[in-house]
Amino acid sequence: MVERLLNAALNIVRQHGSDLFIDTSRPYAYTIVMEYEGKKIFLKIARDANDVPSSAIRDMKLLSEFLNAPALFVVSSTDNEVLEEGVVYRRDSMNFVSLATLAKALRGELPKFYQSRSKRYVTVDGKALRERRESLGLSLSALSQMLSISRETLYRYEREEYPMPERVAVELFKRFSDDVAKKINIFNTTRASKIDKASRAIDINKYRLEQSHPNGIIYSDKPLFLVKDPEKKEKTRLLAEIFSVEVVEE
Repeated sequence: MVERLLNAALNIVRQHGSDLFIDTSRPYAYTIVMEYEGKKIFLKIARDANDVPSSAIRDMKLLSEFLNAPALFVVSSTDNEVLEEGVVYRRDSMNFVSLATLAKALRGELPKFYQSRSKRYVTVDGKALRERRESLGLSLSALSQMLSISRETLYRYEREEYPMPERVAVELFKRFSDDVAKKINIFNTTRASKIDKASRAIDINKYRLEQSHPNGIIYSDKPLFLVKDPEKKEKTRLLAEIFSVEVVEE
């Protein structure tokens, strides 16, 4: 299953950019580094989002931040339910998308819905929503009644205080267009949290990686890869060449 996903992902990658690195050493998820519009992007290919251990997600966040490289998981399902096109599933602050969503995003069609646990949301462009509402001569009260929500709730959406649930968004899009929802740039760099860094800290600015090539990463003025396992040296050096970083053997 993962091999079929990998081959399908590579076909998509090669239509829009190039693959620079492929690693199939982890059975739960394969790794691609692709180049797209001048960016180097990590793609982790897995069958289901829950097949990916939290340690692998933490590795990706550290690599993404310190290499300034976007990281993204491409999966078929979440909790064994098909991940629909145009929906971004979020787990531990990392984005998971389907092959179809990846293909559309590489064509410039970014998704707008995201899923957290079992619920879906959009982030409203408050200014665009307010301007569209006012251009149609609709008051907050009038539009809120159309959407079956309170005036206060609609006011908070326009102030972008919290995300809009899928049910309300679908009704809103029927009356306006989906231009009032913000696009999700799945190619943004992911940042590791303080907890992520603290859990992997070996020394000052030195972090352990558990599910990746290399074994660790140092970051001060520039990143350095750490490698100590002989079986990881070849892939680590290839990855270092791609990202123009030095390798330190321990």
